[in-house]
Amino acid sequence: MELPEKLQEEAYQKIINFLSPGDTIQVIGFSANAAGFYTEVIFKGVIDKRLVEEARYSVPKKVLRQLDQCYQMQDTQVRQYSGRALIHGFSKATTELPKTEIISNLSVVAKDVIAKSETPEKHVLIVSDMMENSDLLSLYGGRLESLSVDQEIKKLGDKLPFEDMDDAKVYVIGGGYLSNGKYRSSLALKALENFWASYFEQSNAMLKQFGTPSLLSGIGD
Repeated sequence: MELPEKLQEEAYQKIINFLSPGDTIQVIGFSANAAGFYTEVIFKGVIDKRLVEEARYSVPKKVLRQLDQCYQMQDTQVRQYSGRALIHGFSKATTELPKTEIISNLSVVAKDVIAKSETPEKHVLIVSDMMENSDLLSLYGGRLESLSVDQEIKKLGDKLPFEDMDDAKVYVIGGGYLSNGKYRSSLALKALENFWASYFEQSNAMLKQFGTPSLLSGIGD
């Protein structure tokens, strides 16, 4: 999905406002499974936990100043590299690909990244219009307004197992987005949200916010 600069900036701001000491972040690009377009970890960064106040009293002041400088440098660099990773991902966006493999890519990320992450609490921000168009399912062609979520989820489960997302909290920016001022009805957007809420429930995750297209509050709120 080719995202306008305003939504690109929103995605970045949501991330940096959420990050805090002790967090690990991974920026992952995904697309159709076509030549040059595939799922990849673009960036992985860690912001170390800070020393507790009690421990700081036992550290010499000179060492403490150096440590605080390192913390600040690390914090700044993680944010900078996260932004660069997002720019890299957004720059590869194209509408020329015939398919949109969101579900299969989410399955890969759930299995190979989320499930293997040792962080006790997981938050997943997805920047996508969430309009699946693959051999598994197509949400195009005016289907959304009359979409039977339960039936589609059942058919989907018969084709592909739901990978465990380890109780992740999921947020979406760009849901149902259409470029050039085109219109998608509120009924269609609600059906789209209901489908993905059910999908994530089957995947042991919770859809916390579904931005259509903007995310009105922060990650974790």
